[in-house]
Amino acid sequence: DEAITSYLRLLAVRPAHAELHNNLGVALRLAGKLEASVSHHRLALAADPQNPALHSNLGNALRAVNRFDEAVKHHYRSIALSRDYAEGFFNLALCLRDVGRLDEAIGCFSRALTIHPDNRRARVEFAIALLMQGELEAGFSAYEIRKRLPETPTPDFAQAAWDGGPLQGKRILLYPEQGLSDVLLFVRFARELKRRGATVIVLCQALLKDLLRAVDYIDEVVAEGEALPAFDVHASMVSLPHLCRADFASLASEPPYLRAPEESRIKLGRLERAKLRIGIYWAAMPGQAQDRQRSVSFEQFLALSGDPELLFFSLQGGVHQKDIQSHGAGGLVHDVGRGIFDFAEAATALSQLDLLISIDAPVAHLAAAMGVRTWVLLPSTADWRWQLGRPHSPWYPSARLFRQTVPGTWNDVFADVRRELDALKKAAPA
Repeated sequence: DEAITSYLRLLAVRPAHAELHNNLGVALRLAGKLEASVSHHRLALAADPQNPALHSNLGNALRAVNRFDEAVKHHYRSIALSRDYAEGFFNLALCLRDVGRLDEAIGCFSRALTIHPDNRRARVEFAIALLMQGELEAGFSAYEIRKRLPETPTPDFAQAAWDGGPLQGKRILLYPEQGLSDVLLFVRFARELKRRGATVIVLCQALLKDLLRAVDYIDEVVAEGEALPAFDVHASMVSLPHLCRADFASLASEPPYLRAPEESRIKLGRLERAKLRIGIYWAAMPGQAQDRQRSVSFEQFLALSGDPELLFFSLQGGVHQKDIQSHGAGGLVHDVGRGIFDFAEAATALSQLDLLISIDAPVAHLAAAMGVRTWVLLPSTADWRWQLGRPHSPWYPSARLFRQTVPGTWNDVFADVRRELDALKKAAPA
């Protein structure tokens, strides 16, 4: 905000200064004021139309507001003006990746790295493109470069990092790196470490502790902030696919690896005519990356109600729990989320459902890891963990993926959901 104020004062003196408009546009984009950012980048380019960096930055701003076609045009213009502009190739690659043109994106990442081979950020984004394409072995290997980025947390352990070597008789500590979803996704590899003779200790967020304590292939669970037990080596859970040399082709045939605790106070009700009990989750937690793109309005889910053969339960947490009452839907959607305080209780609720319909959120990973039928609603630019284009997940046999066909628009997604719900309802026992 202070930078924006300073740039505005300077523009009062120099209203046609290209670099001031450009820098203000960047600051506005970082502050989430996206349309103003686009406009200032246009003014910058009007003042200096042959500047490749200004074309690239306008492309970045347009990408942020999902105007991908125009963004790609300006990124291409930037590299046409300067064939050795590594940042231009990098930004173009990000945009092409967003629109699913992965082969072209990988080519542009490669060009950027040819010009600047030490660009770690480009190497990380190149690895993500490989993962999105389904090149999981190569992608996870290349993704290890993320550990050399300043924002990647560095564990302060005296013990050595595990290098993939023998584990017989050793105690290994697995720690979280990127969030709840990654723990739920990658903790499955603790089962392989146990098979190799390791004593497996998991350090996790407090919300996951009781859930993971119910897992038979984990020997000890410690919440963040608690004293750590003795261990010999450690590993990030995100690195386990690479370190374990995972057989990715066999993932779809593996049994569920998480389950609900045997005891919980969560009990879902039934109605006589209801054939299906369906959980819903529609909004990402505020402040999370891409929460605006991933979230769906409650009205979209509410339009599925009104059918006596479908019984809906909300697992939504946080401020969006209020959406149920604010839309007068208390008699249509049963608010279970208010009674769920950790993932063990969420697992108990999920174990009583016939289906979960959710945005890309930790609860979707939990349900799918339990083997619950899970429909995941994805934006056009989805997280790399769901790959690109495919209707099924490489990680979860019980998951079905519904993807936006138009950026920012969920209507087609919910039309598909409604058709699949009708088919599922017809197949359900009376």
